[in-house]
Amino acid sequence: MTNALAFIVVEDRQNKTLLLCRESAALAQEHLVVLAGTDAGPDYERLCSHYVHLSSNSPEFEKICFRRYFLLAEYLKAHPECREFVLIDSDVLLFRGVGAHIRRVAGKADFSGSYMRPRDGWDPCQISPHVSYWTAMGLQRFIAFVLNTYATPAGRRKLRAIAARFAARGVRGGVSDMTLLHLWAQASGNADPINRVFGGRMIDHNINGGHNLLLNEFQARGGAKRIVYVDGHPSVVTPGGELVSVMALHFQGSAKMAMSHVLRGRVHTVAALTYALQAARRAKNWAFGRGLLAQRAAGAGRFAGASAPK
Repeated sequence: MTNALAFIVVEDRQNKTLLLCRESAALAQEHLVVLAGTDAGPDYERLCSHYVHLSSNSPEFEKICFRRYFLLAEYLKAHPECREFVLIDSDVLLFRGVGAHIRRVAGKADFSGSYMRPRDGWDPCQISPHVSYWTAMGLQRFIAFVLNTYATPAGRRKLRAIAARFAARGVRGGVSDMTLLHLWAQASGNADPINRVFGGRMIDHNINGGHNLLLNEFQARGGAKRIVYVDGHPSVVTPGGELVSVMALHFQGSAKMAMSHVLRGRVHTVAALTYALQAARRAKNWAFGRGLLAQRAAGAGRFAGASAPK
């Protein structure tokens, strides 16, 4: 008999988001482990000593994101019986059947994460771990890859080149743990997406809008995927009208405000709320892009006005 997958959240804060995640796991009858420790071990200290910040987010935020993998490694040392698990963020809702679905999607891989196929010539080089399958060996190999990348000149050059592409495009982001996951997954043959439609079921990449693995893969209502409940279970709708059963939904950013409404089946409230959040997000991104353009213009002006060398 196959043991049930453990679902693990690395979260040292008690908040409404985590409570909703816990409730959804209980309803889905999946075992949820919450790691609330802060001692990530000596390997994490090594990472911090070599870390180079290349993100529009704060260094503290990015280091916390990296820390969860090292906390997981410490947990696995104390629990050698845990040979495979699913890492989830606290802003994820789980639904019945998710564990069995993830086993089928992951197959024999050491890792499977979530991403969107590149579009418009833009590849952010990111795989998200918000719902991700891991083996214990896969986690060890990923941590070794992270340490080697930050500790070597060749690895840092690769990361700087990715950050430069973000800056040239004028978008928020840069290098994060998701960048390292992308590079490692591609290099190790673990790049099959967990969020692809498989057997009429799917893991959500981001509830905001209709995009999933593919652009406009599902219908949107308001600012989020259109959700339809069938016999108490949520589904999303393809452009052709087909229902795809939802195994997990990810409420990225301010969409966390919609988590309780989805869990209670209030889909029209979700549509209205996410529409307003989407408008606010677009305004924020527009302001960020304008700020970068202004900085470049000011820099160009200073360069043009500089005295020629004598």
